[in-house]
Amino acid sequence: MNLSAFVVTAVAGLFATSGAMAAAVGGVTYQAPASWVLDPPAQAEGGIVTDSVVRFAYLDNQVRIASDGGEQAYTAYRLKILKPEGLAAGNVSLSWQPDTGAITIHYVRLIRDGRTTDILASTNFIVLQREGQLEQSVLTGQRTATLQVPGLQVGDELALAVTVEKRDAGLEGHAADLMQLPVVGTPGTFRFRLIWPLGRATQWRATKDLPPIQPASDHGETTLEVTLQNPSGAIPTEGAPSRYNVRRLIEFSDFSSWPDVSRQLAPLFDRAATLGAGSPIKAEAAAIAALTSDPTRRAQAALQLVQDRIRYVFIALNGGSYILAGADETWQRRFGDCKAKTVLLVALLRELGIEAEPVLVNSKGGDGLDERLPGPRIFDHAIVRAVILGEVVWLDGTRLGDRYLDNIPVPYRWALPLTSTGATLEKIAPRDISFPASTDIVDIDATAGVDHDAQAHFLNIVRGDGAFTLRTQLAGMTAEDADRALKTYWRQQVDWVTPDKVSWSYDERREAISLDLVGSGNPGWKADAQGGHSLTILGAGFFPPDPLRRPKDQDQSAPWLLEFPRFRCSATTIHLPPAGGKLAWSLYAEPMNQRLGGKLYWRNSGMKSNIVRTVMTSHSYEPEASPDEAQLVNRAIPNFNNNMSSIAEEARADVVQGVSSRLPFEDNVDWVNAPTACSPPP
Repeated sequence: MNLSAFVVTAVAGLFATSGAMAAAVGGVTYQAPASWVLDPPAQAEGGIVTDSVVRFAYLDNQVRIASDGGEQAYTAYRLKILKPEGLAAGNVSLSWQPDTGAITIHYVRLIRDGRTTDILASTNFIVLQREGQLEQSVLTGQRTATLQVPGLQVGDELALAVTVEKRDAGLEGHAADLMQLPVVGTPGTFRFRLIWPLGRATQWRATKDLPPIQPASDHGETTLEVTLQNPSGAIPTEGAPSRYNVRRLIEFSDFSSWPDVSRQLAPLFDRAATLGAGSPIKAEAAAIAALTSDPTRRAQAALQLVQDRIRYVFIALNGGSYILAGADETWQRRFGDCKAKTVLLVALLRELGIEAEPVLVNSKGGDGLDERLPGPRIFDHAIVRAVILGEVVWLDGTRLGDRYLDNIPVPYRWALPLTSTGATLEKIAPRDISFPASTDIVDIDATAGVDHDAQAHFLNIVRGDGAFTLRTQLAGMTAEDADRALKTYWRQQVDWVTPDKVSWSYDERREAISLDLVGSGNPGWKADAQGGHSLTILGAGFFPPDPLRRPKDQDQSAPWLLEFPRFRCSATTIHLPPAGGKLAWSLYAEPMNQRLGGKLYWRNSGMKSNIVRTVMTSHSYEPEASPDEAQLVNRAIPNFNNNMSSIAEEARADVVQGVSSRLPFEDNVDWVNAPTACSPPP
C-alpha cells in the first residue's frame, strides 16, 4: 500500500483547487507554503497503543476558499516508520487535474536521530500523464508526480507538505465539499482548518461527535478549526442504515439551498441537450415516432438507442466534471459518460414529446443525503427523470439491456432534478419487486423405486441485472462451451445428479434467464431398521433469522437495514414409488405464513396420489426494520420453525401432518411469467 499516496490523494485530493502559481518544473511547482498556512499542529503525547506499521505525528489539512471560489488545499503530514511494511510510505505519489488546477510541493523531509535531510535538494518528482483506469472506461487526464525517498529506513520519520489548487468552471465560483477526520483509533494529531472570505455566505456543519467548533474572524476572513489528538475509534451502529453511521464529518457550502444547486447546474445540461437545426438525433426521434404513438414504447426505444449505440466512457478531461459534451457531439463520437448519455436521452425524449429532465443521484443509494448541506459533490451519477402517462420513471442511459420500463430497478433514495427554476431534493420511495429474483424449481420422479436412480429436472430462474449478465456470457460462447459451463454449474449446485441434458433460455420481457438440468441420481434416500425409507425435501426448510442485537454502547434507537428488495422462491415436486409392504407414505411439512422483522416466511405443501409438492418463499417487504420489530425477531428465534420438510415410509395409514392434502400448485405452472404459486393467497 502506498501510504503517502493514500494520505495525500484521499485527503488533500478531496479539496483539489486552482490558482496562479510560480514557475513549475515538469508541471510541478516547488516553493514555500503560502502565508495563510499555519505551522504544523503540536504533536500529541502518549495516546492509544496500536501495532501499526507507521505512526502519525500529525496530519494537517487546511483549505482556503478565495473570493472567486477557487480553493487551495494544503496537506502536511509527519509519520514514523515502525515496521518494514511501513517503508512503502517512501513511494510518494501525488495526483492532480492540470486542466482545472495545479500542484505546489513545499517540502519532503527525512528525519533521523534528530537530523533533517531535505530530500528535494537532490531529488525531484517525476511527472507522469497516464490513464490508470482505462480498463474501467475512465478518461481523466490526471497527472501524477512520483518520488522514491532515498535511504528511508525503519525508525526514520518522513514529512511532506503540498498544496493542490482547483477551480470548477461549471460551478462559477461556488464552493462546497466535506471532510472526514479519522474514525478509527489512531495515535497522533489530526487537524482540519477551513478559511473563507468574511463577506462570503458559507454554511458549515459538523457531526456531534467532534469537539465544539467556534469560528473566528480576522483580517477579513472567517476561520473554522478542529483538532483531534490521539482519537479513539468512533463507535459505529451495527446493522443500521448508512445515515446513522456518519462520523466525524465537517461540511461546508456556499449554496443557499438545493434549488440553488439545481439552478446552477441546469443551464449546463440544458445547453448540452439542445440540438442543432440539422441534428441527426432529430431524425432518430422521428423514426421512433413513426413506429409508435405510445409514449411508453417511445421511451423504451429511446432508452434502448442510448444504451446500445453509445458506449460508456467516463470523461473528466477539460473540466469534464461539470462542463458537458453536447448531445450532437456525443452522438457523433458514439461514446460518453453518464452526463453525456443523460443529455442525449433528454434530447431524444423531448423530441418525442415526453417530459424529461436530468437528475443527479448517488450511485450508492444516497441514504441520508437529505441531511447533508446542499452541494453537487455528494452526487456521482446522472440519470433522467421522465413523466410518462402521469407516472414518474427513472431512466439510466449507462445501463444495458433495459427493454421494458417496469423491469428497471431504482436503487436510489434521493434525486436532485436540474431545472431552470430550481428544484429541491426528490425522495424516491423504495420499490418492491413482484416477481422473485430467484426461483428454484425441482421435479424428482422416483416412481422406479428408492433402489433406482430418480429422474430429476431442475429449473433455476434468475431475473434482473444478473440474468442479463449471465445471458451475455452464455450467448458469447459456442454451444459446446456453454454446455460444459452449464454442466459445471449444475455439478456445483446439485452434486447428486449426473447431468444428461442442460440448456438455457432468456425471456426479454421479464428479463429472466432459465437454466435447465435433466439428469438422474439418488436424491438422498435413507433407510431405517423397520425397512422404511425417508427423504429430506429440497427447498422446503427455512434458516432462522439472525439475531438483531447491538452492544449497549451503540444507538439502540436506530432501525436495522434489510436486504431489499429481496424475493426468493423454491418449489419441489416428488413423484413417489409405491410404499413397501404394509408401509405408507407420510409427509411432514408444517405450513408457515409469518411476517417477522420486515420479512415474510411462507411455506405450503401437500400430498395426493403419491405426489408431494412444497413451495417456499422468503420475501423482504420493507427496507428497514424498526427496533420494536428487531425485538420481535429476537424473541421469535428460539421457537422459529427451521425444520426441514420430509417424507417417510411408516407402518401406519397415510399421515399428512400439519399440511393440506391438496397440492399447493398445479401442473405446468408458468414460473417465468405468472409465478402466483410463489405468493400466499390474498
